[in-house]
Formats: sequence, structure tokens, C-alpha cells
Amino acid sequence: MELTTFCEKIYLPEEAKEIVASILLTEGEYEGYLTLYKEDARLFWDCVLAQKNYRQLFLYLYCRMGCDTYERYREREISDQIFWDTFYDLKLWCDACREEYGEYGIDQYDWFFRHIDLTVFRLGRLEFERMDSEWELDTAYGHVKKGDEIINIHIPGGEKLSMEACLESIEQAFQFWGKEYTYICHSWLLFPKLKEILPEDSNILKFQQLFYVPQVEYREREGEWRIFGKVRRVLPLYPEKTNLQRSAKKYLLQGNVLGNGIGILKK
Repeated sequence: MELTTFCEKIYLPEEAKEIVASILLTEGEYEGYLTLYKEDARLFWDCVLAQKNYRQLFLYLYCRMGCDTYERYREREISDQIFWDTFYDLKLWCDACREEYGEYGIDQYDWFFRHIDLTVFRLGRLEFERMDSEWELDTAYGHVKKGDEIINIHIPGGEKLSMEACLESIEQAFQFWGKEYTYICHSWLLFPKLKEILPEDSNILKFQQLFYVPQVEYREREGEWRIFGKVRRVLPLYPEKTNLQRSAKKYLLQGNVLGNGIGILKK
């Protein structure tokens, strides 16, 4: 697949496409990065991070590696729709990089091994990753030990989180992965106390109802990052452009925290 086609299909902004086109690596240089990734992903990340334009280089490399991944999708008879929907993540994180750092690129560099290794797929509104559980959960819905193979549910940004879209996505996941797995979601969206800052008809609160949440993490600040675009030490500096930002900021200034919930999907 041509790199320009890939960038078009995942809807990279024009400026981001120009950045990708401006990075001129020889085949040998690219193969060196690719080999390093396959042998030691952490060393690959460190090598790229050592470059001055590392965010742009990550964007370029992941786009090229995405092109390489296309043939593996075809070999497994996974649809083009799922391929493009999954790699659309690059566009979302490229936009997020611009929002947070003022430049197009990829800063969440340790997220995309899942896409390259074919362990995560976007199936409709949600993403589903087959992985070993990082959590020990004992619930009415079963016991999950660390290391058990599970399906981890991720919620990409950029779209409305409607209940209808989520249920359709979950049904697609059951067809794709199977129902025998335990489906787990680890997210700020499952933080139980969000009900104190959101209206009763909130899509987020409706999403929470799909899960049993046996474990809460209070030290995580993902919620602040997702709501405000970046985590700040000085809370009064948080913007108040949306109703959610205003409610969340007021909640935080009262001495509260926005943590994460770990939930098991109710089947």
C-alpha cells in the first residue's frame, strides 16, 4: 500500500500529511527501525525519542508500519472497514498531539504496538483488545486473575458515546472475538462519582450501566486529561469552555478527585 493512500484513508489533516511526506528515510533506515521494533519495542521507542523531531518521526513510522500491516489483515480475512477504522486512531492521536503540544505528530507512542501486532481492533464505536489481565477481580460476574486472557474495551474519542452505538459495537465484538472471554474496561468513564457532576441522562452514565465496577483507582488523572486536554498542577487554570469542563472544574476545586473505574461487562 502507498503511504499517501494510507494517510488519505485515515483522514490525516493536510499539515500532518505534509509532515509524513517530508520525512525521508532510506529503505535501510526504515528497515532498521522496523527490526528494532520487532526485537525490542522499548528500545525502539527510546531510539525514536532521542531524535529532535520524535513526535513527527513516530507518526511517519507508525503510518508506514500501518501500510505493512494491511497485508496481514488480508491474510486473516479481516475487512478493510475494520482496518481503516482501527488505524483511524492515528488521526485521533495526531489531533490530540496538536491540541496538547501545538504540533502534529504522535506523543502516545507506546499505544500503537497493539495496532501493529493485531491485538486491538475498532469494531464500530469501541475498540477491543485481546490481552492478559493486569487486574485481580473477584465479582458476582466471575473471578479474573492476573494473566487471564481477557478482552479489554477502549473508548476512542472524537464521537458521541451513544448507547445504541455501544451496544452494536459490543455485539460486533462478540461475533469477532467470541462470548467466552471476560470483557473488561479500565477508564475514567467508569469512575462511579461522575454521577455527581453529570446530568442523569448523560451518555457516560448510561455507558457505566453496562458494567459492574468492583475496583476504583483514585490516584489516576486520566479524567482531567480527557476533559481538559492536559493535566495541570494549578486547578484554577483549567478551561471552562463546556458544561462538562465547568462541572468537573468546580468538583475538583472542592477538593475531590476524578479517578478511574475497572469494570466487567454485564453479559
